[in-house]
Amino acid sequence: MSENTKKGISRRQFLKDAGIVVGGTAVSSAFFLSACGKEVEVTKTVTTTAPGTTVTTTAGDTTQTITKYTCPICGQEFADLAALQAHFEAEHGGEAAVVALNVINLTVNGRVYTVQVEPNWTLAKVLREKIGLTGTNIACNQGACGACTVHVDGKPVLSCLLLAVEMEGKSITTIEGLADSTTGELHPVQEAFIEKHGLQCGFCTSGMIMSTKALLDKTQNPSEEDIRKSLSGNICRCGNYTSIVESGLEAARKMRGV
Repeated sequence: MSENTKKGISRRQFLKDAGIVVGGTAVSSAFFLSACGKEVEVTKTVTTTAPGTTVTTTAGDTTQTITKYTCPICGQEFADLAALQAHFEAEHGGEAAVVALNVINLTVNGRVYTVQVEPNWTLAKVLREKIGLTGTNIACNQGACGACTVHVDGKPVLSCLLLAVEMEGKSITTIEGLADSTTGELHPVQEAFIEKHGLQCGFCTSGMIMSTKALLDKTQNPSEEDIRKSLSGNICRCGNYTSIVESGLEAARKMRGV
């Protein structure tokens, strides 16, 4: 037994030894630290002193919003990003510390998120708990129900089975990314599920919509059987399958402009 095995290894090292590319090395400390800023409101009392006198007049309180930067390692606060950067480089090793913190870049719905993760965290967990996109649901957490379906590079995947650290450099789309980001107008698949009552409790709906969207991206005029096959990995605990299939057919008509 080797010395490393005796002492044990980190999950990060285990992933590397298994041939999995672990994220973090491409994230600069400056880019990472910029996400450590938080806006806070500060109230100050404004006073003035008349020239040539010792008379001080209180003009009242003013509130302004400033950004404070907090070191992700020691928690020390700084007034600006440059000061935090200098502290981070001097006290915590700079770029090397970013890698040690398991910091990755995830491109979700066209936006880049810099997040700190554990090597064993799933994409579903990170989407919900670190990025705040809770439309992706976690139900079985074993890849059996399809509730957590998202698109990675245009293909439907089960996000509860994917490691977030493997997702750097890939394009991720969640249910929140289907609507028009400018106007807020819903995607035709989302509209069809509303119009044809393709949801009851709604817990499986985002996964159903993402699987349907993936089918319609490659098949413009699917049959009922095509839709049933494309949704075979998605479970509806309410048993609303008839309306879900009708929603898929309606979505196809909408996307064809019929």
